[in-house]
Amino acid sequence: MGLALLGCVGALKELRCLLGLYFGMLLLLFATQITLGILISTQRAQLQRSLQDIVEKTIQKYRTNPEETAAEESWDYVQFQLRCCGWHSPQDWFQVLTLRGNGSEAHRVPCSCYNLSATNDSTILDKVILPQLSRLGQLARSRHSTDICAVPANSHIYREGCARSLQKWLHNNLISIVGICLGVGLLELGFMTLSIFLCRNLDHVYNRLARYR
Repeated sequence: MGLALLGCVGALKELRCLLGLYFGMLLLLFATQITLGILISTQRAQLQRSLQDIVEKTIQKYRTNPEETAAEESWDYVQFQLRCCGWHSPQDWFQVLTLRGNGSEAHRVPCSCYNLSATNDSTILDKVILPQLSRLGQLARSRHSTDICAVPANSHIYREGCARSLQKWLHNNLISIVGICLGVGLLELGFMTLSIFLCRNLDHVYNRLARYR
């Protein structure tokens, strides 16, 4: 919004300095996007390993610190939306201390792993749906940080890991993602062209106006 306001003011007031600043910032933004695209394409394996390390650390430290639950809530939201459990499989949750029960009890996983379409259990339904719909609210945060919602791993949970689900989502939406990126890039190129054209032709416009006067 700030960048758009800068370009509008520069065009309306015909200020060459603002138009030049608008062009420079757009050029920097466009170059940054190109650089990120190249890095993502060439360093895909390293980025995947880094993401895997972050997710595994988040799983292992799940709810160990009640004051720092943002990463855990985000990962719960990912599992809820992608309908997956763990990074590789639900077994990633079996060694988490906060979810480990007694020796006779089955392994437990977070409620975000629960497959709501496979059952109509209202008690689990409230625990899963309400925090996800209002996860940014203060009530949801305070409740979610003090009460760990977990279900037995032998119940109706998603059996596929989120790594596989994420790959499927990217594959299914690849055309849309590339199209949006190309559209944004073309818009930026168009705005840069218009701004530099207007900036270079201000003197010519002034001369034509002076003739008519």
